[in-house]
Amino acid sequence: MATPITIKSLTWTHPDASILREAQQQEIDALRPIGPGVSATAANVPTFLIAYDGDEPVGCGGLRPLSDQGLPGQVEVKRMYVVPSRRKSGKDGAPTVALSILQALEQAARENGWMTVKVETSSAMAQARRFYEKHSYVPCAVFGGYQGSDHSVCYEKLLA
Repeated sequence: MATPITIKSLTWTHPDASILREAQQQEIDALRPIGPGVSATAANVPTFLIAYDGDEPVGCGGLRPLSDQGLPGQVEVKRMYVVPSRRKSGKDGAPTVALSILQALEQAARENGWMTVKVETSSAMAQARRFYEKHSYVPCAVFGGYQGSDHSVCYEKLLA
């Protein structure tokens, strides 16, 4: 039987968070161009979650409030990432690592009073777009710092 994925709320600067974000950055650098947006930092991503399989960090994701961009009550998913060896890893009805992280981010958004979750991805990232669409995210207008980007694709989900 597989070990269940554990999601932990840790700081942006936690060593495991840094390792996962660096791995993600290396992967997306190959997909240039990347949208303008607002850089994610410890100061603007107050919620950061890491998925563990036992002691091994296998994915991460954060939430950045959008009130500074004129979108009160809304939050953006930032730095959603799963290590390549763990993608599509759900077995025996268990959610994948990515879905476990996304569900935990949505729960954290609810707990913080954010009722709309937005995400931006690149038009080059078809797998990411399919993932969000599969999990009830609908296309929305390009928002905030992504406005004017020809390759940004944005989605949103209204939380109940």
